[in-house]
This record gives sequence, structure tokens and C-alpha cells, in this order.
Amino acid sequence: MEGTILIVSNLPIDTTKIRRYLAEHKIGDFDVVKVETEAAAEEIFYGGGGVDCIVAQSEMTGTVALLKEMKQDEMFRHVPILLIIKGNETKLINEVYDSGFDAHIVYTDIHCLPQRIRPLIVMNVMYRNMMKQVGDLHEKAISDFILLDLIKNYIPKTIWDIAKTFAHEQKISIPEEELDLTIVFADIKGFTAMTQHMEPRQVVSILNTVFEVAAKHIYQNHGDIDKYIGDAFFAVFTKAKEAVTAMTAMQDELEQINLQRKNQEHSPVEFRVGIHSGPIIRGNVGGHDRYDNTLIGDTVNTASRLEHIAPAGGIVISEETRTRIGITLPESCKSETELRGRDSKITVYNAFSFLRSKLLAPQDKS
Repeated sequence: MEGTILIVSNLPIDTTKIRRYLAEHKIGDFDVVKVETEAAAEEIFYGGGGVDCIVAQSEMTGTVALLKEMKQDEMFRHVPILLIIKGNETKLINEVYDSGFDAHIVYTDIHCLPQRIRPLIVMNVMYRNMMKQVGDLHEKAISDFILLDLIKNYIPKTIWDIAKTFAHEQKISIPEEELDLTIVFADIKGFTAMTQHMEPRQVVSILNTVFEVAAKHIYQNHGDIDKYIGDAFFAVFTKAKEAVTAMTAMQDELEQINLQRKNQEHSPVEFRVGIHSGPIIRGNVGGHDRYDNTLIGDTVNTASRLEHIAPAGGIVISEETRTRIGITLPESCKSETELRGRDSKITVYNAFSFLRSKLLAPQDKS
């Protein structure tokens, strides 16, 4: 059965005729149920099976009042109601439609009842199908929203913002872009040796503890984490001073955490940090429906090399970065260093302690 038609009447109505008519005209196979009391009607209507159309006789005690009440209920007002009345009494007809009923028929036309029911059934079936489609779309929208919210936490914020803008503009690819940025590389000194006898969950717990500190200071200073790489991370900033401030604050907080770890007889977890500024290209690399929008160029490579020569718990910055943050560093911090893959030496500064005294407010060092 595709649904139920409820008839509340003591008139001799042929329910088989109605059912056959609807089937022959391909409206559907409906169960046509006829009752003669309000109580029986309520039992069927509220029984949980659902009713697709109600045909009610106006003289049936309490029926019209019950149907008026039903039409005020958001859950049931879509169910069409056809009222059987004695004659074309204007006042009653107006009252019927004012109450939200959908159609009426007089006793003398009762033989045409199947034809009068037909459009009401069609209308309700269309409404039911529409609501199902709306429900499906709503469910899909919720699933898509959850999916996007989930993915958002696993890609760089910069890429998310670019993709969101391009999607709004109905563009389906992210073009290459030349930028001038400050790049940060950091990794945990000796992490492999430290964790070789630990359970994987312990390793992840330690990483999350220190990465939480790193991410906090990076995003507080308007940076973005491009990616995590094992026990390392690669971050990007548009302003060199914000990059150096973020890493100085991170190292300062981790220093306090490591004092607590020492008191608990745990090994320290210390980042080496390299920072360099300069031109890069943001481009797409990959293939076969799997791409990564990443930062490419000598600036990225140099920052990575500086991280390798930084001491545990320290920060090494390049001359290019120092110039952009606009501070003078002591000669004791300065050195000329050869980096793998470069033709000449570059000027670098191993300057965490000095940077901390210059960049962090007193309350940040407590």
C-alpha cells in the first residue's frame, strides 16, 4: 500500500470503488478505511501509520472540531481534507475553507467522490515527495558541512581561505603565485632516540603537547602551519617580526615546560628553529587527482638548512630576516655559515636569548 485514505462518515460510500479508481488512473494503491465515530478516526489518524487524505461528513459529532484542531498542528496541516456537506450552504462552505480544509462535496455529488479525492491525493503525494527531497538535501548539506569542517582542520588555513575564495568565484583551480614571505622550520632535537622505546600513543601525546604550544603562538601572531612532518613543522608568515616573535614565545614557553619535565625526571623536548625571509612561489605539485599546494624556492630550502644548524631550544635567523624585523643583534650572536647546497656563506644569528629580551613583554616571560 502507498498510503491510507480515511473516511469518517455513516453514508453508504463504496471504498472499493475509490481504491480501484485511484489504481486504474495510476495514482497509487491506497488503503481506503471507513469509520463512523470520532474515536475510531483518532485511533487511525494518530496510530502512526500516516494518512494521505481525510474525507469527513460534517454531521459526524466532533469530527469537524477534531479536523480544525488538526489543521492547526504543523505536523498534520499538510494532510488534505475533503468535507461532505448536505448542500451548498455559503456560511458553512466559508467556514470550511477558513479552517484550512481543502475541498468540499455535497451529498448529491457523492458518486463523484473518487474524482474529488484524486487531486487531493496527487497534491499530497507531491508534497510528501518534495519534503523527502528537502530532507535528503538537508541531510546531505549537514554531511557536507561536517566533512568540510573536518577537512578544514587538516589543511593549512591559508589554503582553506584561498580555496573558499576561489570556490565563491566558481574557479576550480588555484594558480601559482609569487610571494615574499618568512619561512620557519622547526624540529625536535634527538626525538627519534628519545622515543625509540616508547609506545606509539606516548609519542603522539608528546608531539601533541609541543605542537599545541607551537600552533598557539603561530596563529596568535598571524602565521600558518603549512605542514607537520613527523616531529617537525613548517610554518609561514607574511611579516618577519611576527614569525620571530611567535618562535621566541614558543621557545620561551617550552623552556618552562621542560623545567617541569626535568623535575619529573623526563627528557626535555626541545625544538631547533630556523627562520629565513625572501621570495617564494606558491604552486601546485602532484598529479592524477592528488595535488599539494605548497611553497617552493630557495627561501624555503634556506630556512630548512638554518633549522639543522640551530641549537636545541634555540633560534637561528638569517640576515634577511633580521633586516626585516628592524633590530640590531649583538656581534656575539652573528656568524658566517656555509649551508649545504649554497655557493657562498650567509650571515646568520643564533639569538634566542637576545630576542626574548627584546620581543617579549615582561608578562610573557613569567
